[in-house]
Amino acid sequence: MKKPIVLLCLILIVSFTACAVKEDDTVCVKDSYDIPPIPAFCLNAPLPEDTVMAAMTEDGQRIFYIHDAFTICKESVSASSADEAFQILTGRTREDLQPVAVTRFPQEEYRYSCTAAGENGTEICTGVLFFDGAHAYSLQIICDAEAEKAYRGTFSELLANATLDAV
Repeated sequence: MKKPIVLLCLILIVSFTACAVKEDDTVCVKDSYDIPPIPAFCLNAPLPEDTVMAAMTEDGQRIFYIHDAFTICKESVSASSADEAFQILTGRTREDLQPVAVTRFPQEEYRYSCTAAGENGTEICTGVLFFDGAHAYSLQIICDAEAEKAYRGTFSELLANATLDAV
C-alpha cells in the first residue's frame, strides 16, 4: 500500500510543478555604451619653481597649482567648438572675452584675459586656450589685480611657452 501512495505523490509533485505559472524574469542589458573621447594632447607649460600642485580631479583633466600671489589651473574638456570651450572653461562667451587668435594650424590657439570680483578685490584671469576640434586645453592664471603688475612678465612667459604635446 505504501508503494502506490509514494508513486502517486511523486506523480503529483512532478505534474504540479510543471503547471506552475512562470513569470518572465528576463532583463535586457544594453551591450554598448558611449565612451567619452580621450584627449589626443597634453598641455605642458614651464611652471614657476615655487608653485605647488594643490588639487587634481580624479580623471586628471583639471589640475590646480598655487603660488603665494596667484593660482594656475590646467584643464582639458570635450567641446564641439571653440565657442563652447570658452563657455565651459571661463563661464563667459567668446564675444565677451574677445580672445586674440594666435594660430589656427594644427590647433587653434587663443589668448584672453578678464576681470572678476574676488574675495580681496578685483581678480584678473589671464589664459591661453588650445582647441583641436574635439577638446579644449586651457591654462589659466588667476591673481589679484595689484599682484598682476609684478608678475606680468612671468605670466607672459608662461603662456607663451605653453605647448600641446601628443599623448
